[in-house]
Amino acid sequence: MILGKIDRYVLREYLKVFLVLVFGVIAIFVVVNFFEMTDKIADHKPSPLAIARYYLWMTPYLLSILMPIAELLACFFSVGEMNRRLEILALKASGIDIWRVFLPILLLGVINTGIGIYLNWELVPKGRLKAAEIKAREIEKRKDLPSRTFARNLSFFGEGDRLYFFSYINSRERRAQGISIFVFDSSRRIRERFDAVSARYTDGHWTLEGVIHRVFKGDEEVMRKYAKYVDTLMKETPAQFLKPLGDSLMTTPELLKRIDFLKRAGLVNYEERTELAIRFLFPIMNFIILLIGLPLAVFSSTRGGNRAVSFGSALFLAFFYWGALQSARAFGETGKLDPWIAASIPNLLFLLLAIPLMLRMHR
Repeated sequence: MILGKIDRYVLREYLKVFLVLVFGVIAIFVVVNFFEMTDKIADHKPSPLAIARYYLWMTPYLLSILMPIAELLACFFSVGEMNRRLEILALKASGIDIWRVFLPILLLGVINTGIGIYLNWELVPKGRLKAAEIKAREIEKRKDLPSRTFARNLSFFGEGDRLYFFSYINSRERRAQGISIFVFDSSRRIRERFDAVSARYTDGHWTLEGVIHRVFKGDEEVMRKYAKYVDTLMKETPAQFLKPLGDSLMTTPELLKRIDFLKRAGLVNYEERTELAIRFLFPIMNFIILLIGLPLAVFSSTRGGNRAVSFGSALFLAFFYWGALQSARAFGETGKLDPWIAASIPNLLFLLLAIPLMLRMHR
């Protein structure tokens, strides 16, 4: 598509505001977060470089979640100002369809959607993990990342293509209950399976109790039972099993691999699939939000609305979407809805909200 003079003007006016708002919204978050950490900074006296690196690694995550808000605000402050100057009215009077006027902005929304998906593929989870490590070790002066002391229904992908599932695990007591261990071959087929009633970690190794060990060779299955079994290949400590490498801190390839192994092992993977769906569907809001923001910007400025009302409307929509997304996440992670359907609900709600606004703009 070759941009004409009007297209370049509209895009330039929008981009000037959008870029300022992107960096402005991120800066506001950084300032607020910095003041929240002032007690820790005063106590532990981290280096300014460590603080700067922490926020630098957080930037991809902040950009991915705050970009739709910046787009919405940019609609109100750029398109709204153009409408106040009667430029939109002049373009409509010359016979140009209003959505054709906004086409460059909509194309930018498509590009931002691609940027959001790209960021979520690896940069966001890697950045969040690195930022968490810097905050724990260099700002709060911890030896390691903060972690839970116990968990229920925990799955963990460990060394040697092993998938662990614990009904219960406690790092302080160094014990676990209801353990299943799946060992995969190079083709991602289950080669061995261990099921144990309980396990205890002592002297640097795990001792399983009440063990059923299955070895799969083609269609054949060899089964053995042990009262006690020392698993020398189980390298992780209880604390490592509980370390905060959650789904949101995995790169997308790692998450896809985990989903595949959980599926092959016959274990529940609702949380992982919900996280994957949100990574791909949330960035689409960069486009859908424009279908709402552009008409609202025109309507509010036509009626003499002020910038404070526009800013408040943008924040309301942002909080509404975020609440809908968290509710949808809960439905997906508990298996009450298919994860992809659950993750689609906020986008569908906003698309339904956009349709009457889009139709009304042609009147």
